[in-house]
Amino acid sequence: MEFNPLRDLINLRELYIVVDGESELTYGESEGFTLDSIGRLRSLQTLCLRARMPWNTTLQPLSCCQYLLQLKLQGKTGKLPTEMHKFLPNLKYLSLDGSEMQEDPMLSLEKLPKLRILDLLYYTVNNFVCTAGGFPQLEILFLLECDVEELQVDEGGMPMLRGLYIDDNVSIPERLRSIPVPKNWDFAMFDEWPY
Repeated sequence: MEFNPLRDLINLRELYIVVDGESELTYGESEGFTLDSIGRLRSLQTLCLRARMPWNTTLQPLSCCQYLLQLKLQGKTGKLPTEMHKFLPNLKYLSLDGSEMQEDPMLSLEKLPKLRILDLLYYTVNNFVCTAGGFPQLEILFLLECDVEELQVDEGGMPMLRGLYIDDNVSIPERLRSIPVPKNWDFAMFDEWPY
């Protein structure tokens, strides 16, 4: 019987995948890889997916990974699902590469109930907007090389924020100006998990 790691290692807790190829990675199969396969790893806590080709998926298969705490997605992603908070309710750390993304991801992300650290990289949008009550547990926000004019945070948004890294040319609310850069935080952390 042939060994299939994504089928047979059902108790796997950490998974790091690099998908290499020219075809688009979608909900179905590409180069032998599927997000459906990851969804079978019910004990998964950490997932890092690096795709060198464009990929566009609902991320819905990850709804079976109820213990997923840390998620890093690198590559040219598609539109984020609006219901992420329903199928990733325990996520604490999220890193997203926004290369070639044209829309604000905040409305999809601010409902994640337990998210504590958010890294957004390479986004090019006019504004990031957090509504009142958004990001109820977020403690650290890191925006790296994002071409953004303004970070708008409504009153009551990001109430737990204690660390903020953002480029000097981005306009932010006055009440966020006193929030320091997180201690011991540098670019190398993007290659490591913060938990």
